[in-house]
Amino acid sequence: MQQIKTTNRLKKTGPPIHQATIPALLPVQRWTLNNGLPVVAMGGVEAPVLRVEMIWNAGRPFEPRPLLAGPTNDLLAEGTRQHSAAELESFFEQFGTRLVLPDLMDTGNLALATIHRRMDEVLPVMAEVIAEPAFDEASFKRFLRRRKQRLREGLSDNDTLAYRLITEAVFGSEHPYGYNGYPDLYDSLQLEDIRAFHQSHFHAGNGTLLVIGNINEAVKRSLENTFGQLPAGPAAMVNTPLASAVKPTTIQLHRPKAQQSMIRRGRRGVHIQHPDYPGLVVLDTIFGGYFGSRLMKNIREEKGYTYGIESDLDTYRLDGSFGVSADVANENLENVRREIDLEARKLRQDLIPDQELNMVRAYLGGSISMELDGPFGHAFRYRSAIIKDYEPIDFLARLEDTIHHITANELRELAERYLSPGDDWEIIVGGGDKIEGARSLTLEQVSRPLGETT
Repeated sequence: MQQIKTTNRLKKTGPPIHQATIPALLPVQRWTLNNGLPVVAMGGVEAPVLRVEMIWNAGRPFEPRPLLAGPTNDLLAEGTRQHSAAELESFFEQFGTRLVLPDLMDTGNLALATIHRRMDEVLPVMAEVIAEPAFDEASFKRFLRRRKQRLREGLSDNDTLAYRLITEAVFGSEHPYGYNGYPDLYDSLQLEDIRAFHQSHFHAGNGTLLVIGNINEAVKRSLENTFGQLPAGPAAMVNTPLASAVKPTTIQLHRPKAQQSMIRRGRRGVHIQHPDYPGLVVLDTIFGGYFGSRLMKNIREEKGYTYGIESDLDTYRLDGSFGVSADVANENLENVRREIDLEARKLRQDLIPDQELNMVRAYLGGSISMELDGPFGHAFRYRSAIIKDYEPIDFLARLEDTIHHITANELRELAERYLSPGDDWEIIVGGGDKIEGARSLTLEQVSRPLGETT
């Protein structure tokens, strides 16, 4: 009988919430190769494996003109002066690996995983890809055809359209995080521009080598014999973008045949080093950042208006964004818009109950701790810090302190600043009813920047 009473009590109150302690970041080894290339290495892996990644300051913030960084990085794997793209693929495949080209806003990246026994065979070819890309006319033309085809497909996809429109609206069509690729921009791209950008940005003086795995003296010698022989040069400078001064509004691309409508809301966020950022991580989680968030409970669980809705806090090297995304049936469009506003207003006006806040503290502490499970998890925190240019150890300590100690009053103050009405851009793409006061776009208009449409 006593056991039955205990079980019933647990059903009513739930188990106690335990706050996880986020582990401190493991230390890394740092040294510099003979050509000046800095190495950040995370050891501690027992198996004889390595993951090697070159990270260059060669993303969008470093472009002298739009649409140089991504194509240059992508074309690295399209052959070298000695080997075609097919030969490279076949070479790496025989060793059970491949070149990886992460698609990032702020940096150019090239990564490879291997085992110790094969590193002296595969790493020199990776270095060859970095130092001697072919950048030939045939590969360039194939790349442009693929990109234009992908653009045509994207301009017929609601999700892609919504993403392009919200990023361009939030940051501006001339901002590195806001501009989109358009046919005329691809037509103006010249192979000589690609070659020049590679020469000025993809070298040892403008990058960092991140190494994860089993690090020993043999590994260090192999790195020196390959990446230590890459050409060097001066560090690239950031082209500081101007903030858009356009007042946020609602923009609707009406597509009558679409069965759903995409809602994308967003505003400029804060840099990852901003004092408000750790608190915003907590606020974002409560608002729409996990399955138990307010947007999910209200709009998905209670009202059934959508299968999924979430808020996102995205950060880049120079800026960030904070917004909401949802895909809804056309008939639920206005209901969902209204409920998003309602949940934002509650966070601005009411204090978050202790039980809800403690649940989010536990969730964040647990999820971050899981990300830091093992050397690879710790190394990817350092990787993020290299890409976004911040100090990871102090940042993680500040984030943990905020998660455990931020108050309901402080969160309400953050909500007043970052969930304030009228500061969000809103993009609606789909077949829902036309929204009063929204700026209407046609498909023809979205084939060029927002600032050029009327």
